[in-house]
Amino acid sequence: MDENLTLKWRFDVSTFRLIGRDLITDRVTALFELVKNCYDANAQHVNVIFENIGAGKSQSVIRIEDDGYGMSFEDIRDKWMVIGTSSKRTHPYSPEPYHRKCVGEKGIGRFAVDKLGDNVSIITKKCGADQWLKVDIDWASYYHGSENEMDSRLFTDMENTYSYQDAASLNESGTKLVITFIREPWTKKEIEHLIHEISKIVSPFTNLSYPFKVRVIASEFGIDREPVRTMEDFDNATLSLKVDFDKEKKLQQSLYYDKERKNFCYHQIPLKTFGGIKMRIYYFDESARRKYRNNYPNDPIDGFKVYRDGIITTPFAETNENPDQKRDILGIDKRVWQDIFSRIGTREFLGVIDITKEGNPQIIDATNRQDFVDNEEYREMKKFIITQLNALQDYKVEMRQTKRDNAQEGLQVASDDISSLMNAINEMLVQKPELKTTVDPLIKQVRKTGRSVKTAINEQKKALEDFTRKENIYMSIMSLQQFAITITHAVRTTLNQIRDRVEFFYRFYPDPDEENLFQTYAKQMYERFKVLNRVINYMLSYSQSNINPEEVDLKKTFEEIVGGYDDIFSREGISLKTDFPDKLVLNTNRQFFRDILQNLIDNSVKAMANSAQKIISCSYEVKNDILEILVSDTGKGIPQEDWEQIFALYYTTTEKQGGAGVGLYIVKTRVESLRGTVSVVESEFGNIGTSIKITIPFKK
Repeated sequence: MDENLTLKWRFDVSTFRLIGRDLITDRVTALFELVKNCYDANAQHVNVIFENIGAGKSQSVIRIEDDGYGMSFEDIRDKWMVIGTSSKRTHPYSPEPYHRKCVGEKGIGRFAVDKLGDNVSIITKKCGADQWLKVDIDWASYYHGSENEMDSRLFTDMENTYSYQDAASLNESGTKLVITFIREPWTKKEIEHLIHEISKIVSPFTNLSYPFKVRVIASEFGIDREPVRTMEDFDNATLSLKVDFDKEKKLQQSLYYDKERKNFCYHQIPLKTFGGIKMRIYYFDESARRKYRNNYPNDPIDGFKVYRDGIITTPFAETNENPDQKRDILGIDKRVWQDIFSRIGTREFLGVIDITKEGNPQIIDATNRQDFVDNEEYREMKKFIITQLNALQDYKVEMRQTKRDNAQEGLQVASDDISSLMNAINEMLVQKPELKTTVDPLIKQVRKTGRSVKTAINEQKKALEDFTRKENIYMSIMSLQQFAITITHAVRTTLNQIRDRVEFFYRFYPDPDEENLFQTYAKQMYERFKVLNRVINYMLSYSQSNINPEEVDLKKTFEEIVGGYDDIFSREGISLKTDFPDKLVLNTNRQFFRDILQNLIDNSVKAMANSAQKIISCSYEVKNDILEILVSDTGKGIPQEDWEQIFALYYTTTEKQGGAGVGLYIVKTRVESLRGTVSVVESEFGNIGTSIKITIPFKK
């Protein structure tokens, strides 16, 4: 018995599978890890060579050869063959003069070779050594050892042979990985995909003092290429945007699109928890995307790539022809279905996100290289990235509307020009009637063209109205699922409360001793039924999205809506301030105003959950045929950099209070359906709370 009464961890022989083929999920990731190790080794040139790797071929080989500083026997023994070795953590930069920031630090990337083949030979040499060191590893023996129940060998018990080979020159250095018994054949298409991804291994905006070039060779497919991404890839972009930060002042730029000035601007906000980041975004509209596809048919537009200290990190790529296999870790394309008319997808932009190990220490590669570690900082960074894309989304919506307006204006100009031409011809015929026979064919053609243009104008108007109607319906439907969840919960909770009181009446009524309790329960059931009725009406309103306009007494409608919150205001200790002028009757959609005001009040109630003083102010006034509605609260407030984004679907600042990011989105769509605008403005309560202003045009 151990007198020290201690135990030590030991590793079963199957451990190699857990940190090799089972951990790294695909072959391209495995090759990436091995190529990135070459970068850390100060290599300038790397060759990735495929030999006989097609289907049905024998003696398949994959070679990764670099001209880095190589390894000694001690390096192999004490670093390469030590799981999770910390050498790159204790020495984060490669040797001079390259002084590269090491991108590998977990000490398990070398096990990526097991994903590719059963055997690997490491052939390596340091400058000045007179021999190459060759280490042979047979992964199959590890596998067989783990399958044999009678074999109790541990991972650290497995032996690997090594030998030496004479070198032709003392000045040679580098490492060669020779992987044999390849597990699966490779196709030309897969190697082309690998080339596409390797082209992005170094940021196009990083100038390395010593170059890092990778060449992919597969002779059987006629491939011998150096994958390179240059600035020319971005030349066809419709527009380019940059986001930077000031390390000294601890300020981060955050994009927003100014709809009035029609340009991009920046908020200067305090550095987020994830640290400062730099971003470059290149947006391609439909025309630019066509040009890009023609120029680079094998290099699709595929969204953001994340670079740490100039070298790509996880995920190394998000492109995949099979949508089910695409890694959309930032959730960009998942958002598109929420609003297919406006959302920015990864097929519309190229982007580079620059982070550093020093400046963003909590943005950590997941061990399987498929994502980053899910922590608060990473979630905050994803939210920030989406905020920048929301600014681009606002631009996209603006440009789409401008294109519509220009098309309408162009057709109208054409119609006016045709009318002017006809007038000119008629005036000419009055002066020279003898020309009538000559110009008759021209007159017929002009009239025919004029009728066609007018028909086109009418058709376009009908098509636009139909599209707008369908778009509004679609946006309502896409938020309906969340409404259904919320409303189902509200109905069930209310019914349960009513059921308990009905059961009490059923069992004990009449009982004079409990008369006060009967009265209390009766009042509570009445109040609960009011809530239930409101919830059900709220749900039914979505089946009435296209009801005809009606005359709406705005004061009466607003008072009725806020009156429905009496019980909530009383329970939450909320004071209500209102200013609703008399004699304002609009011919409009009553339900839209209900949706607008109810969602704003619901949001304010959530925002004031932890406020010391709880006040909601609701007012409206008329200014020159413009209805202005202002709803304010003394809640937690909205950071200024979120003012433009807060109306996006599923974007919420009250998640902990049950906010789902739907209410303000519905407000926006309803207001826009009324041809109005909605925005966050300076709070009327000063430095606390939020004020939301709505402007809606109307005719008296």
